[in-house]
Amino acid sequence: MKKINNYIKKNLNKIISIFILISPILDLLVSISINVLHHNLNIGIIARMLFLLFIYYVSVIIYHKRKNLIYIFLCIIYLIAYLIIGYKDAIMINIHGFMRTFYFPIILLGMYSVKDKIKVEKKVLVRTCLLYILLIFIPVITKTGFNSYSVAKLGSTGWFNSTNEISGIISIILPILFIELSKKEKIILKIIISVIFLYVISEMGTKTPILSLLIVLLGTFIYTIIKTIKDKKYKLLSGILVITVLLSVGAVVLIPKTNFYKNIMIHAKYLKLDSPKDIFTDDYVFDHFIFSQRISFLENTDNRYDKVKLTKKLFGMGYVSKKITNYKEIEMDYYDVWYNHGIIGFILFFSIYLYILFKVFKSLPKKIDYEKYMMYISLFLILILSLFSGHIITTPSVSLFVVLILLNLINIKHVK
Repeated sequence: MKKINNYIKKNLNKIISIFILISPILDLLVSISINVLHHNLNIGIIARMLFLLFIYYVSVIIYHKRKNLIYIFLCIIYLIAYLIIGYKDAIMINIHGFMRTFYFPIILLGMYSVKDKIKVEKKVLVRTCLLYILLIFIPVITKTGFNSYSVAKLGSTGWFNSTNEISGIISIILPILFIELSKKEKIILKIIISVIFLYVISEMGTKTPILSLLIVLLGTFIYTIIKTIKDKKYKLLSGILVITVLLSVGAVVLIPKTNFYKNIMIHAKYLKLDSPKDIFTDDYVFDHFIFSQRISFLENTDNRYDKVKLTKKLFGMGYVSKKITNYKEIEMDYYDVWYNHGIIGFILFFSIYLYILFKVFKSLPKKIDYEKYMMYISLFLILILSLFSGHIITTPSVSLFVVLILLNLINIKHVK
């Protein structure tokens, strides 16, 4: 056992990196299981749970971080109460919902407790992101991928099953991808990667990666303008402005040819929009067009929440309703945790997350270079996408990347 522990200590980062790199393969296997074999065995969640156990073996057994067990004990007590209160509903669905949601704070605590030992390079995240992109690009050009939407809208999610989760992963890693693309070596390869990336996110047909790209581009533009003015490089500044104008014109020409744009038009036609003003003057249209009915789901869930007993307000309504066979989630992570897991579950979930966020902002350096700036853009995307599109901190496949980004931010060194 001592030899095994020493091996793990010596190779911890290599083991974690390998697991991160095989994440796209796990999601691919899940998709094949569901779409080809028509079997619901989720290989991905099993593998990620085993990884969770490995992290706690490392933190509790190898590095003796036994205080972590207090949180695990509290989660178990909560889970028991949660299942007892919702005993009339489908127990297995609620257990599965709990495991998916609480995977994030549990693994966040486990990895944070040994943060000084974990040094996963940004290149690992970039390569993983590129593998996801490749596994969408190949099926898109060969027309062997699965559709992003079951009806009406266009788009392909490649060989993956969950559009929301894959979009979330690509979006939050995107700023880190920009860090690598901004480096001067292998320019031709990086141009090819950029073209493939743009093609993939345009063909997926979903809003999240496109909007994330716009945020990252805007963030980069602001940083570059401020830096060039500060350094008094006015010729460079004029060149940047010219390039920005040319890229904007190119975008205006190319965007109407993408599935993203076509889906906007399909949606506008379905809602019978006469003018863009209707989006902001009609509540129904605003909810349907911008939030994909999430506000309606939120209102319906809140109405159900008002009618349930105090015990369900405290411990959560769960994932199954007596009247609704499969409860439709709001797909806004903060609200999903609140309603599905109640006041106590919400506090239990966010106590760890908020503590780590406090540590992240506490380590905010006074001077920030482009690399660190992009890492904070990634955090910004995590926070807003968790609210507006969901599936960021409540799904194991995405939340593991959130943990790695948070740890990287905590370990940021101050620029002298």
